[in-house]
Amino acid sequence: PASISNDLKARIPPLRYEQGFNVKKICQILNIKKTLVYQSLRLHRTLGLAYDPNARRGVRRRVLTNTDLSFIRMLLNQQHTIYLDEIQEQLYSRRAVKVSIPTLTRTLRRLHFTHKGVSGKALERDDRRRAIYMNRIADLVPDPEMLMFGDEAHKDERTSNRRTGWSRQGTRCVQRK
Repeated sequence: PASISNDLKARIPPLRYEQGFNVKKICQILNIKKTLVYQSLRLHRTLGLAYDPNARRGVRRRVLTNTDLSFIRMLLNQQHTIYLDEIQEQLYSRRAVKVSIPTLTRTLRRLHFTHKGVSGKALERDDRRRAIYMNRIADLVPDPEMLMFGDEAHKDERTSNRRTGWSRQGTRCVQRK
C-alpha cells in the first residue's frame, strides 16, 4: 500500500473541526479511505498530531557497507565458482561481518550478479596464435574431412569441477582452466 504523507494527514482535523465536513466528505476531498480519517482524528485527540511521530519509518539500514560490497565484487571476480556459504565465511573471517545466505542472495541480485553455467577456457589459449594456426591448416588441407584430432585434455589441481558460477548480468561466466 502507498504511504500517505504526514502533511496530507495534517489536513484532516481542520477539515473536520474547523470547516465542519463529515468523514465521507473528507474522504472525497482528499481521496483517502475513511479508516485513515478515523485514525488521524483519534491520533489528533490523543497526541495533538494527525500522525504518530513515533511510528516506524519502514526503511531499514543495510547490513553490508559499500566496502563490504566492494569486497564481494572482488571475491567474485577472483573466484567465479564460489558458493554462497563460502562468501559468507570470507565476509566473516576477513571483514568480521555476519550475514545470512538470503541477504547475500538479495545483495548479489542488487549488484547485478547472476548464477549461471560455467564455460571453460584454457590457460594457455592465445586467440591470435590460434587464428594463425587455423589459417595455416586451411591452406594446407583442401578438405576438412581429411583431418583427424586427438584430445589431450586432462584434469589437474587447477581445474575446477564446479559447473555453476557468478558473473555480471549479460556476461558469460568463464573459468580459466
